[in-house]
Amino acid sequence: MTAAWLVGIGLISVALGALSGFALTAAVDFPDSLRRFHVVDPRRIRQAHLDWIIMGIMLIVVGLAVPGLPWPITAAVAVGGVVNPLTFVPMIFSKTVIQRRWFMAVSYASFTTLTLGLIGAAIWHFAA
Repeated sequence: MTAAWLVGIGLISVALGALSGFALTAAVDFPDSLRRFHVVDPRRIRQAHLDWIIMGIMLIVVGLAVPGLPWPITAAVAVGGVVNPLTFVPMIFSKTVIQRRWFMAVSYASFTTLTLGLIGAAIWHFAA
């Protein structure tokens, strides 16, 4: 996995953010219409939407700014950048999932992986 992968994954993430804008529009303009999809917390749609866009841009920037990243750093940034926005999706459909140990573990591991990957990318950038 090279830094160019980060750009591609980032573009997919931004595209998912754009696509989720339709769900966000429904959540804002027609909140009752989401009940048939078992949406219990429409606010999480906005969080997922924004996080997909933010993480996508971040992945693109890191991929372009630090093209020679070693694969472990690239993988850490990619995994964290993909999983972080996805953690909002279960919360759209359940208000109690945030209390589950497996969910907390995934959220914590994802955030930690992303943080370590970004720190590694910054160090690599200045060391190269």
